[in-house]
Amino acid sequence: MKHLSTIIDVKDLGKTYRLYQKAGDRLKEAVLPFKKNKLSRPFHALSGVTFSVETGETVGIIGKNGSGKSTLLKILTGVITPGHGTAEVGGKVSALLELGAGFNPEYTGIENIYLNGTIMGYSRAEMDSRMQDILDFAEIGDFVYQPVKTYSSGMFVRLAFAVAINVQPEILIVDEALAVGDYRFQAKCYNKFEELKARGKTILFVTHDVDAVRRFCSRALWIHEGKLIMDGAVNDVTSRYMEFITGGAAQPDEGAATEPSKEERCEPQARTEFQPINRFGSHMGSIYYVETFSGDKPTASFGVGETVRVRIMADIPDGVNITDVGVAVSVKNKSGLDLFVTSTYDKDIRLARVGKNVIDVTFTNYLNTGEYTLICALENRAAAPITYYDYIEGAAYIKITAERELYGLAQFPSEITLNAK
Repeated sequence: MKHLSTIIDVKDLGKTYRLYQKAGDRLKEAVLPFKKNKLSRPFHALSGVTFSVETGETVGIIGKNGSGKSTLLKILTGVITPGHGTAEVGGKVSALLELGAGFNPEYTGIENIYLNGTIMGYSRAEMDSRMQDILDFAEIGDFVYQPVKTYSSGMFVRLAFAVAINVQPEILIVDEALAVGDYRFQAKCYNKFEELKARGKTILFVTHDVDAVRRFCSRALWIHEGKLIMDGAVNDVTSRYMEFITGGAAQPDEGAATEPSKEERCEPQARTEFQPINRFGSHMGSIYYVETFSGDKPTASFGVGETVRVRIMADIPDGVNITDVGVAVSVKNKSGLDLFVTSTYDKDIRLARVGKNVIDVTFTNYLNTGEYTLICALENRAAAPITYYDYIEGAAYIKITAERELYGLAQFPSEITLNAK
């Protein structure tokens, strides 16, 4: 390790597999020297990946299916070996990889708990001391005495996660497994993440849920086709990734810049006052004006319960089917979590014309005090997934104030009645 605080150090990591068209080709290549590498083609699952993780970091790893994320985690956990390069891990690792990894389907839940403890280097007595915490977190009742091959996917994840977090790891690695859990269990798991973060543990978290990465991680890695495309602040990386998967960017480049170029920021007819976190789209059309109002007064400051009006001016070019075009507005918190989303298309409101359009979006603010980001987007809703003519994350920023301290995320309208007996 280069530094005492560096707990994971990956250098020039690569892993290549051979892909065969026919089942028997692997055997032919193995026994016939003149056929070696002639009946298969290489697949580079990872290529030249380099990064390090400091103790106590929570790092989100994002990328499309087949990009190499799971291969990376398997190397870090010692499940497979790298083809070249190095991956040094300086702490006890507990991993929740694909469903079933590390479990014997013929064993009962209890037997698999002891099995995983043995793999982690714990004695039976040490696992006995942790057993009740594991069972309490898993909440699968008497099924723990049944073979795990009889479990549903949700029960399997409950038990696997309960074991992973209760063996006191220095590094927790989670690969998409929480996607199969129910909402209540996912909430328990995310609360546990926060607890582990507070205790200074290191977490690597692979997921397709960009909002979850923004909420729980301070840093993100984007892997595409086996290469590390971007490593940086979570909002910068996830914004670029969202731009790519929604069609706003072509094939990504390694080491992509986190800031849009000057040309991207200043499309024709775009207001120079925009200070976006991220802006992308095909730019066949553009949003050239966004402002927030209280009544007729332009302002960026609002109270709880006050009406917010967002005025948007958009230019729709000739040749676009106006019935497929929508204007969307969302409000995000500092973690990038969508708190409110609405659009003309979802409200069955069609834009008036090709050319200039003026759209007012009005809503009552129930959000608590804080600073929030407005996203405005000119969408093509002809097919799923949505594609964007212009997407501005940070089209405007608003601040919510109150005269007294408020709790929670939002102040929904409510009534309280006292029923005296």
